[in-house]
Amino acid sequence: MHGSDAPATLVICGTVPRTTRSEPSRLVHGPDLPVTWLAPIDRLAVAADLAARHAGCAAALELPPAALESRSRLRGLLARGRDILPGITAVAVRGGVRADHRGLLVEEGIRIALVEQLAEAGRGSRRPAPSGWRCRNAAWGLWEVQISAGVPRSPLAWLGLGGRPRRGSLHVLRTEALAEGNGGTVFMASRLERQLAWARRQMDHGRSVAISLDGLATKLAGGEPVARDHAILRAA
Repeated sequence: MHGSDAPATLVICGTVPRTTRSEPSRLVHGPDLPVTWLAPIDRLAVAADLAARHAGCAAALELPPAALESRSRLRGLLARGRDILPGITAVAVRGGVRADHRGLLVEEGIRIALVEQLAEAGRGSRRPAPSGWRCRNAAWGLWEVQISAGVPRSPLAWLGLGGRPRRGSLHVLRTEALAEGNGGTVFMASRLERQLAWARRQMDHGRSVAISLDGLATKLAGGEPVARDHAILRAA
């Protein structure tokens, strides 16, 4: 599944900003590939609504640094997240996850923690990650996955080789998701549009599959990847 002959796996994450005045529940043009909408707790309902309206998309809770200062604060925030988005399985963390919080995340049903950096694996690594993937099984049931570093304005320049991702590789991209125009019209930000257009080209040539963070959790756990064909999504 994760060998060199397999297509690259792409996970595209877009942040839902607090600054958008309008509620972007209905985008002018929604994504035709899976996007995982990352949002703080006060915007998680918006992210959940966006995920529900666009096929293959998902939502994840962005944890502020203050939430990681104590177990009780973290548990309370995750409980609020479940009230808004039952069955939530993914969070995004600035920096990394503290070792003493990994078990708590598992207890609260979190399977994927999107991080900026991975700590040394040490004894916390329970099963090996696919070759070349920047992720680790930090605790039974929990995978920490690193955002791909150095994503420039053009994915082509970052990936090299004419913008073709290496077969069997994993790329987790994060960018701002939404922009607001005159009259409160909400649309996808230009950076997200460029990443989606690049991902479509890779899929058209059979070089990549696109999945959400939820789908990545299933894939890492050994299940079938939740890959989406963008032609099918367009038809839907």
